[in-house]
Order: sequence, then C-alpha cells, then structure tokens
Amino acid sequence: MPLRSRLLRLFLPLLIVSLGGIWLLSESILLSRFDREDERRLQEEALFLQNKLDFELKRHLDIVHTYAWWNATYRFIQKPDDDFERENLDHEMLDDLGFDFVLFLDERGRVALRQWSPAAPGQRVLFGASSASDQELAQALVRRALELGAMDFRHGTGHSLSELLLVDNLPTLLVSVPISDNQGSAPPKGVILAGYFLDQERLGGLREQMNADLLPQPNAPTDPSWRALHSRTGTTRNQALLSPRRFLGEHRQQVSLQYLSSRGEPQLRFDITTPRQLYLQGEKTINFFLGTSLLVALGAFLVGYLALELWVLRRVQRLNREVAEVGRNSHSTRLSDFGNDELGQLAGEMNQMLERLEHSEARDRAILQSMRDGYFEIDARGVILTVNPALCQLLGHPCETLVGHPYYELLGEDDPARTRQPFQRAMQSGAGKTFAVPLQRADGSLGYFEATVSLVHDLQGELRGYRGIVRDVSDQVAYQQQLLEMAYRDPLTGLGNRKAFEEQLGQALFRAGNGGAEIALLYLDLDRFKEVNDRFGHDIGDALLRTVAERLRNTLRQPDKAYRLGGDEFAVLLEDSQANSPARLAERLLAALVQPIALGGEHIDFVTPSIGIALYPRHAGDAEGLVRAADSAMYQAKRQRNRYCLYQASP
Repeated sequence: MPLRSRLLRLFLPLLIVSLGGIWLLSESILLSRFDREDERRLQEEALFLQNKLDFELKRHLDIVHTYAWWNATYRFIQKPDDDFERENLDHEMLDDLGFDFVLFLDERGRVALRQWSPAAPGQRVLFGASSASDQELAQALVRRALELGAMDFRHGTGHSLSELLLVDNLPTLLVSVPISDNQGSAPPKGVILAGYFLDQERLGGLREQMNADLLPQPNAPTDPSWRALHSRTGTTRNQALLSPRRFLGEHRQQVSLQYLSSRGEPQLRFDITTPRQLYLQGEKTINFFLGTSLLVALGAFLVGYLALELWVLRRVQRLNREVAEVGRNSHSTRLSDFGNDELGQLAGEMNQMLERLEHSEARDRAILQSMRDGYFEIDARGVILTVNPALCQLLGHPCETLVGHPYYELLGEDDPARTRQPFQRAMQSGAGKTFAVPLQRADGSLGYFEATVSLVHDLQGELRGYRGIVRDVSDQVAYQQQLLEMAYRDPLTGLGNRKAFEEQLGQALFRAGNGGAEIALLYLDLDRFKEVNDRFGHDIGDALLRTVAERLRNTLRQPDKAYRLGGDEFAVLLEDSQANSPARLAERLLAALVQPIALGGEHIDFVTPSIGIALYPRHAGDAEGLVRAADSAMYQAKRQRNRYCLYQASP
C-alpha cells in the first residue's frame, strides 16, 4: 500500500474522532460549567444586596444606640426640653446621619420628640395606594413598632429592633433602642424609633453598586424550595428567603429575595435579574472554536498531504525555513532532516548546538525560579520583559499580567512622580542602584520593596534595558511605622501626646491660614486632681485619667482631636470651627466630665474640669500665642472651677 494511502487512513479517522470528542466535551462539560457560574454570580448579587441591607440596619442601629444610651437623652425623656432638640437633633444632623425620621417615645408610648425629613411623596417607592399624611404615617410607624415589641422591656435595655418593613405600603428601614444611661444599666424610660423610607435615590444607589437589575416588589407567597439566608452582622431580626433561579426567556435569569418581619410575616421582595452572560458567550465561543478548528484541521491536513509530494525536492528549502524558525521562536525546535548526506550532517551539528544552548538556558531558568527574591528584566522604555515566580508571588499578580506592561503601573498611586524618581536616576546615571520603592500588590495593598537594578547593554554599548532583584521589606517598614506611632501616643490614656499635639497644631494652623478657616483650641485642667492622688493613691489617679480620656473620646466628634499634654492637663483641637461650636463643645465636655467616677470601690465626685478657649486668628496668629491664650483662659476658669472661659486679652 502506498505511503500516501497509509497516512490518509491513519490521520483522517484521528481528525474526525478528535473533533467529535471536542464537541461532546464542550456541550456536556463547558456549557454546564458556564451555566453554574452564571447562577453563582446571580446568587452573589442577591447575597450582596442582603449584606448591604444588613449593614445599613447595623449602621443605623449603632447610631441610634449612641443616642439612646446617653445620659442627656435619659434626662430628656423624663423631663423634655427644647434645648436638647436644638443642640443634638436638628434637621441638618438628621440628614447627615441618613435618617428620614426620629421619634422619641416615653414609657407610655407617647411621642416626646419627632424629627421628620423624608423624601417628597413623588420620590418614594410605593406599593399600592397611600394617601396618609406625615402625621398619619408617623402614627402608623409607632403602631407597627409597638406591635413588634419595641416597648417590651422585659429583657432590659438590650432589647432592640432592626427590621425592613412595609408601613402603609412604603418600604421602610426601622430600628429602635430603649432609652437608658451611658452604661445601659438604668431602667428604660422610653424608646427611640428611627429609620428611613426606601425612596428612588436610595434605590438608585443600590442599583449602582450591583451588577444586576434590581426591582422592589410587594410580598409574594413562597414555597419550601426557598432557602433561608443568615445575617452576617447578627443584628437584624428580619428573616430573608432566597428563591430558586428562574429563567426569563433564553437570555436572562432571576431570583427573588423575600424579607419577613421578626414575627415571620412577609414584608417586601426584591427581584434580581442578570443576563446569562457566560453561558451565551460560552455557547458562541464554542461554536466559533469548533468551526475554526474544523477549518484549521482541514487546512493542515491538506497542507500535509501536499507536502508529501515535495518531500525530496524541497529539502534545502525546508532546512532553511526550519533554521529561521529556530531564531524567531524557540531553541527547543529541532531540524528534522537526518539524511546521511552533507545536509543531514549539517542538521545534526546544529541540533547538538541547540541542545547545549537549551541546557544552559534551562539551568538559568531553574536558578531564577528557585530564588526567594524577585527578579525582573525590562527594556529601555520601561516595559517588563521577564519575571520569575518569586516576584509574581510577592506582588500577587500572575506572571502573564506583568509581562508586557510598563513597570510604573505597579508603583503606588499616592505620589507616582516621586516613586518613579529612583528608577529614572538609575537610568540616567548609567550605573546600578539600590533603593526602596513602594509597589502596588494585586489586592490593592501597598508593599515596600528594596530593588537593586543594573543596566544591560548590547555589543555596541547601547542601553538595551535593565535587570534587577526585588526584596520585600514591608515588615521592616511596618515596624518603623509602629515605632513612630509609639512616639506620638500617650501610653497611659491612648490619646496623642504633647509632641503629636504640637505637630498637629502647626499643621492645622498652616491649613487654616491657606483656607481662611477658624481654629479653636480648648485647654482642660482637672480641679482637685492632686487630692485624688493624695487620698486614694496614684493607681486610682491613673485610672481616673484613663476614664477622663475615654469620656473625651466619646464626647468629641470627627475630626476633632484630643491630647494629653501631661499630668491632668488635656487639649482639644477643633478645626474649621463655627461661631458657637467651641462653646457648645465645652458645655458637652463639662457635662460629661463632671459626672461622678467609681474606681476601685471609691466614689469620686469632687473632680471637675476647667476649660480655657482660644481662637485662631482672633486671639493669636501663631501656635505659641494660641497656646498661651488658651492657657490663660483656663487659669481664669480655674478661679471659679467647673466652668469654661473664652480668652479675653488684658486691658
């Protein structure tokens, strides 16, 4: 049988079997995997929505908790006054906290204080008709909260609500916390109800964060195929059910997230819809691949068949083509002519040369791959040509995503011009350099590395590129940062120390001078603190200072900062202060620090604060003058104790 017929009988069945196997595998394995991945992504979108809403519930519950467990709130609910609302819960603060409503109920369930700032009716998400006025809607919120046990104080102050509900056909986020003192130990005297209505703006915000279509719906019946989802935050008492996936035609898929109240009553549902992107793309790609593979295989088969006709006549031409292919692609290619004539001997000698060269390169690759330090090569334009696995592991990037990209894409984003300077100096100097450089890891974190770079020249002495070694020194940098933090932190109270205060004050004055803002400096001294040390010992005195520092932290709001300057002397820095904000802050500090302190079985109620206030640039134009003014005002306050004084220049 001719060789041509034997080759045809051998390769044609193999070609048919291979293409048939590829088609069966793609249909039975690949497409089903694509479909499962589409389903997983759809469920991830539903879990993201649940986690987002759970986080919203937890965040708002924490905010309400800070107001409900507060001595000022506890006094207000027992004896309401207008000052509390004006100082702590105006409409601007309500908007900043993200609430549409806040209701204070006394222990009889009556509304003692109401703040109301929902979106316009046209912007609300409404299921069905609702003609309720704001007053009627507030009454409906109170009734619903009471039905869910907001005023059930049998479990003490730890009983709270955080739920997603339908109130008068309006989707509502509702949280409540019993009102008690700062420690939550006093018996509840009422409850704070707060939350917001799901309006078009908030719904749009959710949609922007999701890679899916989101549509809220009224509650709908469920069946046993719906599975329960557990809250990761552990704060919400809502129950969430996730439906099985359903198809909307051939191109789209959908699941529903149903919320139930804490009593198991259906409330609202979110329909989450995504395209079957991977499945459709996979189906299209597989069909294209099969068609292309068939054409390529038929073409290759035809070329091979025709090559048989030219096996001998084109030996020289084929030998020349294979030698050129070795230079362009890889040294692993070998010449295929093994004849016993001069051409065959030439092919054999070249194959031996390529073998030695391949062994040398394999040894070099093994050394680079076994190195613990990262290795790289870049061309003269800064494009990465080669990296070893250690560098990919250090940065968390696959090697294929590094090769072919400029090195400066890995540099930190804080100051790209500064971080590129060491590389540029090494390029310009013409000599090797060792320097530290921040590089961006794949997870977004910034690592610090020590790089040693050398230059690569060609035979003519022209610069062809760079090669270098990279070592991770992030731990050393982190340790240095830790030492720096220790230098600026007071070890007893955890507040900033005098050194931190002096530097922060200078920076704040610089920013205020450029922006025309006003800065307030409050100096605080504890009256009769020496008596605490004398009567109860220095351990009680230290514990009292820590308690004062904690109360300072709890009273201040960002970005205000507190510092311990030494002994019983503290300072508070208030940047961009408004007209009355330093006085209001001083009043809050007096109210917080005058409260008795129980330490080591001792009841200390005679320690009071004296506060001096100085303003920049009204009272002083530099840091030293501002400190002197605040110190003078503080000593003026200490003459009467337990008061604050604004600095007044001597006549």
